[in-house]
Amino acid sequence: MKKVLVLGGTGFVGKNLCSALVSAGYQVFVLTRNLTKARQVLGNNIKTLVWRGPQSLTPSAALPETEYIINLAGESIGEGRWTRQKKKRILDSRVNTTRTVVNAIKNKTLKPSLLINASAVGFYGPHGDEQLTEDTPAGQDFLARVCRAWESEAYEARALGVNVITLRIGVVLGKNGGALEKMQLPFKFYMGGPLGTGDQWLSWIHLEDLTGSIIYILENGNITGPVNATAPHPVTMREFCRTLGKVMGKPSWLQVPTTVLRLALGEQADMLLNGQRVIPAKLQDAGYTFKFPTLNQALENIIKN
Repeated sequence: MKKVLVLGGTGFVGKNLCSALVSAGYQVFVLTRNLTKARQVLGNNIKTLVWRGPQSLTPSAALPETEYIINLAGESIGEGRWTRQKKKRILDSRVNTTRTVVNAIKNKTLKPSLLINASAVGFYGPHGDEQLTEDTPAGQDFLARVCRAWESEAYEARALGVNVITLRIGVVLGKNGGALEKMQLPFKFYMGGPLGTGDQWLSWIHLEDLTGSIIYILENGNITGPVNATAPHPVTMREFCRTLGKVMGKPSWLQVPTTVLRLALGEQADMLLNGQRVIPAKLQDAGYTFKFPTLNQALENIIKN
């Protein structure tokens, strides 16, 4: 039974990934600050280990010799206004945790063959209608700078003989949490509609395809470097809202002006107004078959089942 160590294992993506890994036959260990909460969220099939922040991974720590490490840890970018302090936490939580993992590999506290480190499609910055693959260079806005620094820390493990994959994740759609729960709310009150012009691209992925693609990567040793974790058919914000309204049986008519979003959210509005049209070229080339390749299929599965 191959062992996987997960950081960020109690979040929306993490808890579902851990469950999928157990079902696929992996032994899963999760580092957590709150053992009681983690055991309630994850159940008894997953071993939880105390995580006291970046300084707690020392050679004496009771860590298993895990073959794979999956690092999903990081401050939420969607909660709260982007103040100077918030932006610092967004950056530091990602870079410092990744640096801690790499340092633990250097001192042989951890001895993985593979590190899968989360990143985001924000790596690319605004690109209009251009189709983006893993070969597209990084952007220059705040989220792009965060992703560049985040990925750079992870790739330090390559010099230690570890295969490193940076998973550039799109908007994750699933039940009982994540972005979709918030996006559905105005539609329930017949106030749904696109944000800004509606022309910006939204690169999304069904939660089952995200967990499925991660397991596919674990079992396919030929994949390395950046990987776009998005469905093969991104849509514009207008098309997303139209499809969401159709599946929910609600209208999509109330467009939220750009100026209102900027007044309400400040710099955080850029995340919603400047999308990316991202294509999962590496996953497709490697032979991964998406369970939910189109938005209508994904939303029908999540909302109607």
